[in-house]
Amino acid sequence: MDMSKQMNLSLSNTESHLNGHGSVVVDFIPPDILMTGGERRLMEIVIDISFNFIISFTGIFTNVIVITVFTKQGFKDSVNISMTTIAAWDLVKSLGGAMQRMSGPIGLWSPSAAQSWSNICLVIFNYLVSFATYVTSVLAAYVAVERCLCVMMPLKVKWLLTPTVSFVICGMVSFVVFGCFAVIFGIYDIVWVWDSRYNASIAIYQYNEFSTVHSVALFAYYNLSGTLWPLISLVIIVISAVIISAKLREASKFRSQHHTGGTAKPTKHDNSGSDKAKKTKPITNRDQKVVKMLLVIIVLYIVNLSPRVAHYLAKYFIQEYYYLRQYHNLASAMAYIVFFFDYLNGTVGLFVFLSMSSSFRATYKQTFPLCSFHFKK
Repeated sequence: MDMSKQMNLSLSNTESHLNGHGSVVVDFIPPDILMTGGERRLMEIVIDISFNFIISFTGIFTNVIVITVFTKQGFKDSVNISMTTIAAWDLVKSLGGAMQRMSGPIGLWSPSAAQSWSNICLVIFNYLVSFATYVTSVLAAYVAVERCLCVMMPLKVKWLLTPTVSFVICGMVSFVVFGCFAVIFGIYDIVWVWDSRYNASIAIYQYNEFSTVHSVALFAYYNLSGTLWPLISLVIIVISAVIISAKLREASKFRSQHHTGGTAKPTKHDNSGSDKAKKTKPITNRDQKVVKMLLVIIVLYIVNLSPRVAHYLAKYFIQEYYYLRQYHNLASAMAYIVFFFDYLNGTVGLFVFLSMSSSFRATYKQTFPLCSFHFKK
């Protein structure tokens, strides 16, 4: 069903307002299907305006700290480059999330201004946060593959993945993934209408002519892309995590056997094992610590991407499960939960690095000495 038919079918759930030029503008009122407007509003206040605002606001500071520390350490390692790129996109995500949820504080001063701010920011920052999440998910998949190759053939990977190569890959991923979704910024129009509930003019968003004409192809492309990018990233991350975990256990077992049998005299029965040990180049203790830290980051992305993939699969297969459609309330409520995981994942990186990376912790203490007393060696 195309969007023009959908909008015609939804006219029973609309209100008409006069804009500043005297023309009639239709304001969509979602039906109470599976979830009422009041229930959605309650979830918006508790999860979106409260929790998501606090987490995203915190993420601004944590990501600035992460970027500062990695920048001070220098970009001689591919890990620093990829983690800094992810932190930069997490900063964009946190800034967008905090700006969008300023409607809460604004509402204390003017409910009509808060509603206008919320509607305008939904068009701008709601998609910006989603697109930044897609970029970071693909970057996380790249990091997972990189670390997977690192534990399998560490010397070759260090030779191939130079800082320049890492910069190029991270830049290309950011440009391509974000560029794939840029067209979605142009599907809504913002119009000002008189709202009797506030006894004032407020800004509302509605589908524009471009999105109406190209609704079938546009939304099929967006929903498919919004499903495939995180889904493929999730699959790659899971597979890489399994391989990395297996290799870490193998390396730990190898060192344990080598340590316990280090004083034993070699026999003729040990020749095959000795030859295998000579050929094997286990990862160093430092690399193993780095891989373990990144494995935690990978697990966080698995937790983060799972609800987003489920949400977008539902949007792809259920056409009414979308903004300004029959399941508007349910889709909005689920989006609050998805964004909660997005903002949380974009905020905790600092604490992972502080707890698992001694070099990061040392640089952090040098850079922010007044904020270092909680993190002991």
